[in-house]
Amino acid sequence: MSYKSIDPIIYAWAKDRNLHVYTEHREEEVRSVDLVGTTGERRCQLWIDAPEATGRVHISIWDYQKRRQDVTATPENLLLCLEEAYAIALNWLGAASDSISPLL
Repeated sequence: MSYKSIDPIIYAWAKDRNLHVYTEHREEEVRSVDLVGTTGERRCQLWIDAPEATGRVHISIWDYQKRRQDVTATPENLLLCLEEAYAIALNWLGAASDSISPLL
């Protein structure tokens, strides 16, 4: 599947939070966002899979170490699920949203 149906949601959400959306990894199309805590020592990534044929979208949150959590969305509730994933990452980083730096 393609990201075409959910890209407007992802990009609007990221823009509202001043986050950069990565679109390529190892020559493959992806959608991911990296978050860095204020000290630069803690990092998290939100990885958004392309929609399945059923329409489900999987969002993975991980801290580049041991913690990982997955959230499953539909196009209809993707924005809410992105917010949930973002809140999980903020909690892991131990920071408020205004103290997060996007990793560019």
